[in-house]
Amino acid sequence: MPNPKWYKYVRILIFSLILGGCNSGAVTHEVVKDKNGEVTFLLKAVRDGSVHFYTYRYKGTNINFFIRMDGAGNLHTYFDACYTCYRYKKGYTVSENYIVCNECGKKYRLADEVWIDATGCAPINLKSEIRGDSLVVLRDNIIKGKGFF
Repeated sequence: MPNPKWYKYVRILIFSLILGGCNSGAVTHEVVKDKNGEVTFLLKAVRDGSVHFYTYRYKGTNINFFIRMDGAGNLHTYFDACYTCYRYKKGYTVSENYIVCNECGKKYRLADEVWIDATGCAPINLKSEIRGDSLVVLRDNIIKGKGFF
């Protein structure tokens, strides 16, 4: 029979590893907050050809989204999730000139204006608008995506 103290510590370690391995919550990017129901980004900060990932915290849930510029210079906003793979909470990463699903590996050219995929693995659009020198995302539109995270 194993030493009771040693056995207790091994059980705690195994339990901790199991719990840690099951943690599939969405990652945290740069956290943004709303002001009067709007999250605002200066165009000069996001219109640089890069993909910018953000996290909005709502009632204990990280709602992740990103902003990207296509080859024509237009800005687009998306939830960091798709209708097919969202349940794995892995989101997307940037690899060279593509955005890539971290679950299934589906990739999209950043320069393309529109991303469509019949299987459902394409980033989910997040409504935004340009006002003056800013890109504005309404807090309510972000919160609509809570179920994906």
